Amino acid sequence: MLSLFSTHYFWLALGASSLNSAVLAVAAGFAAKTDDGLLVVLLLLLTIASQVLSCLYFLAGRGVELLVHRLLDQHHLHPQSHRFKAVTGYIERYQKRYIFMYRFIPGMRFISPYIMGMGTARFWPFFFIDWLAALVWASAFGVVGYLFGAAAMHVIDDFAGYDTYLFAGIAGLVLLYIGVKHLYQRRQRRLAAAARASDLDRV
Repeated sequence: MLSLFSTHYFWLALGASSLNSAVLAVAAGFAAKTDDGLLVVLLLLLTIASQVLSCLYFLAGRGVELLVHRLLDQHHLHPQSHRFKAVTGYIERYQKRYIFMYRFIPGMRFISPYIMGMGTARFWPFFFIDWLAALVWASAFGVVGYLFGAAAMHVIDDFAGYDTYLFAGIAGLVLLYIGVKHLYQRRQRRLAAAARASDLDRV
């Protein structure tokens, strides 16, 4: 058991989980194969480390939320801003699906469980769904690295030159969607206001 701490894939698995890095998870799988490690042990390492980190962020969000509420309540202030309520409302609306998704979205790995902790999400439902999501994430990249090792690392090296453009394209599409939705909602509000005004004119 103690020999596990001296293996390359143990530290790569911890790094992959801490940084939410698919590249490091594939590298950990490749290292486990070359070190004659067990695939099951690798997947457990990736899953447990990833999930423990998510739960810590969730609990940190819950602790901060309690402190903020207590501080603001002492000064008779509203505990949540309109924007924060909008963000948490969106996450709560798609909560189960979002727990599965956020690990696969660059930049959302750390802030998402923190925001859910500050919202109304309960810990144990989050814990069990996040455990399954962590297992899916670990299996998706750890198995690829273990079974296809060198080939997978070669593809990742090739992809590394284009990932910035890919993520920028995805971000652009998301911003475009938000912009179009915002314009549509403004148009709908204008039409509703015009309809109300015409109804008042008739009266």
